Amino acid sequence: MPQATRTTLAVEQPFELGLTLHGHGWIHLPPHRWDEARGEWSVPLRLHRQVVAAHVRQARASISVRLVAARRLAARDVAEARRQIVHMLRLDEDLAPFWAMCKSKPRFDWVARRGGGRLLRSAALFEDLLKILFTTNCTWAATTSMTKKLVDAIGDDAPDGLRAFPTAAQCAREPAFYRDVVRAGYRADACAQLARAFADGTLDDAHFANPSCDTTMTRKRLLALRGFGPYAAGQALRLLGRYDDLALDSWCRAQMATILGRATAPNDAWFARRYADFATCAGLAMWCEVTADWHESPRK
Repeated sequence: MPQATRTTLAVEQPFELGLTLHGHGWIHLPPHRWDEARGEWSVPLRLHRQVVAAHVRQARASISVRLVAARRLAARDVAEARRQIVHMLRLDEDLAPFWAMCKSKPRFDWVARRGGGRLLRSAALFEDLLKILFTTNCTWAATTSMTKKLVDAIGDDAPDGLRAFPTAAQCAREPAFYRDVVRAGYRADACAQLARAFADGTLDDAHFANPSCDTTMTRKRLLALRGFGPYAAGQALRLLGRYDDLALDSWCRAQMATILGRATAPNDAWFARRYADFATCAGLAMWCEVTADWHESPRK
């Protein structure tokens, strides 16, 4: 019979669970599940010897995490679950300097007030990179379909009806699997190559998240991945906490045109000038502005 364990995370800075989860599209992709009525986020976590279901809710200045497991959880399991949730919600990332800049600009004051800018990421970088491949040159419906097909095909079962995103080792399959099962189309070879590299240790999280590497070097490492162009590399940099890349794509440009009331989007040099004051947080500022209406923020 499944066993439940509870743990709590303190939140000392401005933070809204819903705002963080809906900062971009990952919350709508498996294995995430969002219960709007309950304000509860559910996601499978891989611990030391089992996959558990984590149910996360916010209670004022703390986050409550209920872990449902098939077997009893040891103290180290609970600690690992806490570490993963902190990482995914970016609770260990200090955005105070960014919020200070936002406070001085009317169109960004909501970001500072509500603790915006924490973008949901996966517990493992491999999951983020593979999902980014699924977003390239296609509709969001296609991205959702590819992700669901992959998780349904080889994801491990977790309690409460959830299914975990597969590991790199599980995903290290022939391109035919990605073409025929996942329906990834031309991305099949890139998906298979990425999975094999993470599975055999050629690549790991530290290869890209190494603090001793500057953004230029990290971008080069991302661009070296098959299937990763400037857009995909920019999205990955944002999830890695490197915000000096604007990561502009057709949607961002079109959204800005709508904000400005123009028929066509401004050029890239205009974007660079608009966010120059934010320096190394320029990409995060741009993203917060083009997604402001997702969070019912009035623009000025």
